[in-house]
Amino acid sequence: MTQELLPVRQAFLIAYLTGILWLRRNPMSLVFTAISPFSLLFVLFVVSNGQYVHLAVAGSLVMALVGYGLALGQDISFYKTEYKIQDVFVASPVSPLTYMMGLALSELMFGLPALTVLAILVVYFGASIVAVPLLIATILLLWGSMSAMGFFLSSHMLHMRNATQVISFVNVILAVLPPVFYSVATLPDTLRYLSYAVPTTHASILLQYVMGLPTPSDWSLALGLGVQAAYLVGFVALAKTKAIWRET
Repeated sequence: MTQELLPVRQAFLIAYLTGILWLRRNPMSLVFTAISPFSLLFVLFVVSNGQYVHLAVAGSLVMALVGYGLALGQDISFYKTEYKIQDVFVASPVSPLTYMMGLALSELMFGLPALTVLAILVVYFGASIVAVPLLIATILLLWGSMSAMGFFLSSHMLHMRNATQVISFVNVILAVLPPVFYSVATLPDTLRYLSYAVPTTHASILLQYVMGLPTPSDWSLALGLGVQAAYLVGFVALAKTKAIWRET
């Protein structure tokens, strides 16, 4: 049993070293990491006079999850290229997935206050207690898939600058262009079906569904959860088999 729990203990230790210890020295990091989603939430609320507050809350939560998940890639690139910390873990009995999970938990610690507030807002703006498990499942699926994506992408980046540019570009592709802050119904049919291939589209619709908003007639709960689960499984598999863990 001890050996089976060893990866879990290793992941929490990595999260403690890279997350809790940093936050104890720099607690203001919690504020800085929350600026982007809350700033867009504020702007959309003011511009629409509160008319699109539900979409703004759903979009802000999705954007925060994408940002905290993909930020894992930037941290890994920094630890690998600047601090050479990854070399220590490569030489130790730590698997790539354990290392990824530890840093993903670290990023979650940075974003936990903001994510908690946004999740509470989702519940406040119409979610019932029965829908809370679906809300939690959506958060975990998107956070997991974005973390695995960030880990996979960063493993192929040789320089920190490349990682920052690529992660920023993917962030825009996933959190800004798809119907995350706006209704998917505003898109023409071709673009709407194309947007269904993006996990953040389904995450936003799921959050709208949780808040009791109407959803597209050609969308279903099974489709939304299925696409997100497929991205999670797919990128975890890529992170396990195709990520560059050891330098050759």
